[in-house]
Amino acid sequence: MTSLRCTLAGIVALLAVANAAPASAGSDNPAGKHCVVAEEASIRPAGDSGGEMRFSPAFYKRMYTVDVSLDGADGKELPISIETVCDVPKARKKEAAQLAGSDGVARVLARTQIWEGDTLLTGTQASTALDGADTATMRVRLTQPGTWSEDEDGNPIPTFRAGRIEITD
Repeated sequence: MTSLRCTLAGIVALLAVANAAPASAGSDNPAGKHCVVAEEASIRPAGDSGGEMRFSPAFYKRMYTVDVSLDGADGKELPISIETVCDVPKARKKEAAQLAGSDGVARVLARTQIWEGDTLLTGTQASTALDGADTATMRVRLTQPGTWSEDEDGNPIPTFRAGRIEITD
């Protein structure tokens, strides 16, 4: 009977940890596990991607969680500054480091969920909230370089398909 109570207590403790809310971009902690932060990435001037980025086919197949700073929406494209890349397997860490600390674009799709707190936003509410937001945590997938957007100098810039955007500030 005692071992059954210990087992149940252990299960309850594990469930509490598993259901804990993730940290947001506005906090000091990244939004997920196995993260690469901008400080870990190679140092480069602002706006400079540090040359051509290269990613393995496996990198494009995964979803990542990114903490970003936003600078208003441009139609269905959302310019972002990538602070942290999370949910990165150890084998993909060097690739993710190319993104941390760089600029990018998140494409907002019709199926993209946009959250502010506990509220799912749609239509003009979502557009207005994204345009006025400063930071967000996003669930994204990197697109192939042939589909990347261009920066103001005409250089390709990493572009993501956004599955979920959580406005944090």
